[in-house]
Amino acid sequence: MSSRIRIAAIGRGTGRGGRVGLRIREYAAALRVPGLGRLRVGSRGRGIVTAAATVLVSMVMLAAAPGASAATTYQGKVLATLNVRSAPTTLASDVGTLRSGATVTLLCKVFGPTVDGNYVWYKLGTGRWVTARYVANVGTAPGFCGNGNEYDGRALVALNVRSGPNTGNAVVSSVRAGGYLALVCKVDSQAVDGNSRWYQLTGDGPGAWVAARYVTNVGSAPPFC
Repeated sequence: MSSRIRIAAIGRGTGRGGRVGLRIREYAAALRVPGLGRLRVGSRGRGIVTAAATVLVSMVMLAAAPGASAATTYQGKVLATLNVRSAPTTLASDVGTLRSGATVTLLCKVFGPTVDGNYVWYKLGTGRWVTARYVANVGTAPGFCGNGNEYDGRALVALNVRSGPNTGNAVVSSVRAGGYLALVCKVDSQAVDGNSRWYQLTGDGPGAWVAARYVTNVGSAPPFC
C-alpha cells in the first residue's frame, strides 16, 4: 500500500486561536497488492479484487487502531555508562545507571532536550528514560510514543514551550493565553504549582513541552508517553 504524507506548519508561537506545533496527516494515495499492482474494478477478476480489498481494509484498520504497536518492544545496546532518568530530560532525577555494552528493551521515543546533538529520548521497558545519544539500535528503532492521535489543549495563561519537561529546559517557543496546543502524550516530571504532568506537543524536534498546570484539555486528554 502506498501513501503520501502531507505536513502543514501550524504557526509556532502563534497568538490567540493559533496552534503550536506541526500537524502530520497521512492519507492513501493508492491501494496496491504485492504481485497485483493497482486494484482495478472491472467485469473480470471481481472476486480477486473483493478478496484483496478485504485484506487491505483489515491491514488499514489494524495499522490505525490506537495502541496497535504498544506491545511491540525493541532492543538497544548501551554505548557508554549511561544515567537512567525519571523523565526525558537531563534535569530529571537520576534513577539508575546502565553499563556500556548492556542490552536494553526500548518501548518508544520522544523529542526532548539535545544531548551532544541528539534530541531523541528512549523510553525503556522499565518505564524510565535515557538519551538516544548513547544507545545503538539492535535492529529496528522504536516508533514515537503516543497512540498516533493528536489532542487539543488550550493555554490558560501566556505559556512558555520548552525543549523538555522541566522549567530549567530551554524556551523554544511560546503561546498566548487562549492559544490552542496540539498535544501528543504526557509524562510525569517536575511539579509546577503542585502539578507534575507535562504535555509533549507535535513537532519535528528538538522537543516541545508545556506544563499541564496551565493547559486545559479540549475534549479527551492525551495518553502517557
